[in-house]
Amino acid sequence: LLGFTEASNILRHYYMKDVNIVVPDPSKEKSVIAVSAIAREMKQTNKVAIVRCVWRNGQGNVVVGVLTPNVSERDDTPDSFYFNVLPFAEDVREFPFPSFSRFPASWKPDEQQQAVADNLVKMLDLAPSAKEEVLKPELTPNPVLQRFYEYIELKARSMDAALPPVDEAFKRIMEQDPELSSNNKSIMDSFRKSLEVMENPKLKKTSKRYLRDKPSGSDDEDNRMVTYNANENKVDTIGDATPVQDFEAMISRRDNHDWIDKAISQMKNRIVKLVEDSTHEGDKALECLLALRKGCVLEQVSSAFFLSRLLHFTLESIVNSLSLDSYICVLRSQSNSMSS
Repeated sequence: LLGFTEASNILRHYYMKDVNIVVPDPSKEKSVIAVSAIAREMKQTNKVAIVRCVWRNGQGNVVVGVLTPNVSERDDTPDSFYFNVLPFAEDVREFPFPSFSRFPASWKPDEQQQAVADNLVKMLDLAPSAKEEVLKPELTPNPVLQRFYEYIELKARSMDAALPPVDEAFKRIMEQDPELSSNNKSIMDSFRKSLEVMENPKLKKTSKRYLRDKPSGSDDEDNRMVTYNANENKVDTIGDATPVQDFEAMISRRDNHDWIDKAISQMKNRIVKLVEDSTHEGDKALECLLALRKGCVLEQVSSAFFLSRLLHFTLESIVNSLSLDSYICVLRSQSNSMSS
């Protein structure tokens, strides 16, 4: 358990995998009471728990997740928690897009196009007022998971077992409703006729980068897509004067995919050199490190970020430069700070 936070701080789209349910051991009364007490208090205070999870003993795959209280309304069912995996900072992607109101008039639908689009959306309503709701979430299983576990069960019994045809009940979930299509053919035809499909003209070769400094939906001019012209970014080496700008220019190049790897490799070497050769370039090394981290996130190569290795390198450099007496003093100082 890492701590508690307001339930409103954990948004639904943060969940990364399938939900799991955490239940107490029904044979241990104290365990049931303890889980129930925590779950009900969290429910009353509108809190959720942030936890660190290792799925199996000795496994290195660690995840951070959220426990949401599930208070039972039945006496024969114990209280429990829903567990969802949360993303790390490097897993979060914020793609800011300009508001539709900023688009030119030629890009916006006219009144007739807007009307047929509205009718199409209303047609897809699964809970029309005159009929019973279709595909209720609590009564609709996940057909992919059901099929997967069905196959596992068959293979556990016989390795030569063949997967049977899909059950009719699951076909109704997976396949399009023919009645819906036939009853609303006029709506779909109107939608198809009202929207003209045109070929998108090819633009000049550019590389695009989305800014992540502001949340999605911002209309600020600085929050729009930034486009770099490939012909203007012919930087091929990270220099001493402006390493951050050189790094950003190199990873923005798209004339060859190798530039990303080269930029990351050169920036790593530049950071190590700043740390190793100078005692007065700490701020510059930090700026380079932050730029490297942001670049690794943008290019989705977070494994290339080497903060842990840089820490070990720095500590080794300090140790090698100290005498034995000084080294002992450093260890004592670290021990005292950790104990306090």
